[in-house]
Amino acid sequence: MKKIFRLVAVVAATTLAFTALVAPSATAASKVKVGLAYDIGGRGDKSFNDSAAAGLDAAKKKFGVTAKEVTVTTGSDSERTDKLRLLAAAGYNPIIAVGFLYAGPIKAVASDYPNVQFGIIDDSSVDLLNVAGLVFAEEQGSYLAGVAAALASKSGKIGYIGGVRIPLLQKFEAGFVAGVKATKKSAKVDVKYVTEFP
Repeated sequence: MKKIFRLVAVVAATTLAFTALVAPSATAASKVKVGLAYDIGGRGDKSFNDSAAAGLDAAKKKFGVTAKEVTVTTGSDSERTDKLRLLAAAGYNPIIAVGFLYAGPIKAVASDYPNVQFGIIDDSSVDLLNVAGLVFAEEQGSYLAGVAAALASKSGKIGYIGGVRIPLLQKFEAGFVAGVKATKKSAKVDVKYVTEFP
């Protein structure tokens, strides 16, 4: 449930970001060149990147914008920076980066391209006029998932498994545990993460 909520939220926010950053008339919008920088996995990852891709597809259909999509493969900051610079130098504006790992690279590139509008999904730490932080209340959707888990549990033993122990997924965890406890105070929530952040 939380994954579905998260995906819907990212699609909606990405579409809204494109809407806010794109000129209002259809003629003007058709001249807008949107850059979308995916994180590792890119389009087809069945997760956050796909949610951003769905928002881009909706903006293309609704506003007629043109777009260029780039994907990092190594996951290094230098590669992220290079991808953003490639888009900015080619005249893409706005440029949206998927994921908080783009924070450092987007700050560096946005400083060099003050007339380009940037957006970063899942981060609000970049304090520049041309950068919009696109953040969500992840804990709210996972709270509802926790309520559903508590209602479905007959034993009162509930598990939460996060992929990587990072602040974002810990927000999901907090909401999930709060939802369980609000519904069934005696329930036990076993929290595990597959891996730690490198």
